[in-house]
Amino acid sequence: MQIKKFTAKTMSDAMAKVKQELGDEAVILNSRQVKTGWFGLFASKRVEVIAALEKEQTIIKRQPVTVKAEQTTVAPQVQPEPVRTIDRKSPRLHGSLQHVEALLSTESFADESWDETLNELYYTTKSVEEVERYVYEQVKSSFSEPPEAKRYVMVVGPTGVGKTTTLAKLAAYFKLKEGKSVGLITTDTYRIAAIEQLKTYAEIMNIPVEVAYDFHDFKRAKQLFARKDIVLIDTAGRNFRDLAYVEQFHEHHDFTETSLSLVLSLTSKIKDMDMIYSQFESLPLSSLIFTKADETSDIHAMYRMVKMSGLPVAWMTDGQEVPDDLIQGHADVLTRRLFEKEGWARWTKQGV
Repeated sequence: MQIKKFTAKTMSDAMAKVKQELGDEAVILNSRQVKTGWFGLFASKRVEVIAALEKEQTIIKRQPVTVKAEQTTVAPQVQPEPVRTIDRKSPRLHGSLQHVEALLSTESFADESWDETLNELYYTTKSVEEVERYVYEQVKSSFSEPPEAKRYVMVVGPTGVGKTTTLAKLAAYFKLKEGKSVGLITTDTYRIAAIEQLKTYAEIMNIPVEVAYDFHDFKRAKQLFARKDIVLIDTAGRNFRDLAYVEQFHEHHDFTETSLSLVLSLTSKIKDMDMIYSQFESLPLSSLIFTKADETSDIHAMYRMVKMSGLPVAWMTDGQEVPDDLIQGHADVLTRRLFEKEGWARWTKQGV
């Protein structure tokens, strides 16, 4: 394979150079704007293009065709062929890396510019595993270790993302696996079903639960659970769109001793996740919780939200079983799950 770098004033000029030297079958691996000049003096912007040709092409020059008409030879005008531009759907990586290409083509990885590095790594090592290792480590490095839960654990998020079920799973985890005394408070009084669901879980696990219909009830519930090791708090999704409600929560609750987690469903669209995060980012969030991993074929949106927010992942849920389908957000565990969903089973089974 031939790989060459071209520099020109405009993208059109650069593409013309690519076509002239490598032909129509050339593939653009990367393009960017660069500045030229001495230490920034008299600098001018130019376009730099990295192009590759899979194999040598034989260039056949066309002979002009002459047509006789009344003893006059006319050479027909040959229209120049349009320069082929490479859009996001065109292959950017070697054919052996189609599964890597598929991942990097998703919206979650749209901001990553790993193409040139991955191509260079593959052509240097001839190893698909080395390329996979690079991507794996890049993704893993984006996840920080989950924070230790404080005395109060509060979950926020819109209606329907699975906050109540997640809270029940956390209650079971802290009581059954860590041996802590647990109390449950719910302020989600808009949905009767949610209250009954939480009460059912609490009764099965023999955990006390208090329903707070207003902030007076909420303060009383905190006093009742003063001796509990950990208190889990469910919230109403739609209330947090009201800034006044958020301010009241600050007045009635000390967030310095609270692990505040935003719950996001992995079945949501990325633009919906962005909107939800923007609604809650004014709160002192300490982590993210991702739910419904079992209901989607990919979970790579988790990577994008972590990169955007800078928050660690406290937990991920991947089923309805309480408390079994609850995964703590360790970097290696989340990364393996992501690539297993992408079908990289051969790599993840090696215990990277």
